[in-house]
This record gives sequence, C-alpha cells and structure tokens, in this order.
Amino acid sequence: DEKPANGSEITIENLEQMPMPVTVLVKESNGKQHKIDLPVEIWQRGSEWKFAVPTTSEVTEVVLDPDKKLPEWNRDDNTWKKKGF
Repeated sequence: DEKPANGSEITIENLEQMPMPVTVLVKESNGKQHKIDLPVEIWQRGSEWKFAVPTTSEVTEVVLDPDKKLPEWNRDDNTWKKKGF
C-alpha cells in the first residue's frame, strides 16, 4: 500500500568502509518529525538497511546524522528531499 498515512519504508545505505550507528531524521509534509537512532549492528547484514516509520503524511525530507556527530567526508549524500513536479 503506497498511502503515506499507512507509514513509510526508508532505505539507507552505508557507502563507507567503516560501519557506524546512525541517526535518521524523517520530516513529513504535515510538520511532524521522527528522529530514529539505529545501532551499528544494522550493518552486520550488509550495506543496505530498510526500516518502517509511522508516518501519517507524505515524507518530504530524510536526513542522516542531522546533528553532524559522525566523521564524514561528504555530507552532500546525507539528505534526501522530495522533488516537486
């Protein structure tokens, strides 16, 4: 079911060599925000991780490490924003 009110599935990918825990900030069109802390162990199954977020409206932005706590070479690939039509 693709209705945002039924929740959303987010996929993140570890592009670096060293696995680290990650904080994900998910923003919705209704103004709600979800901050999710994922442990380092999620990367034991591979470089990609999918998780559910209990959204009630459309996701407009996803930010990895929103507090900029982790060492990072390229922060440009840490944010996804919904593109308008």
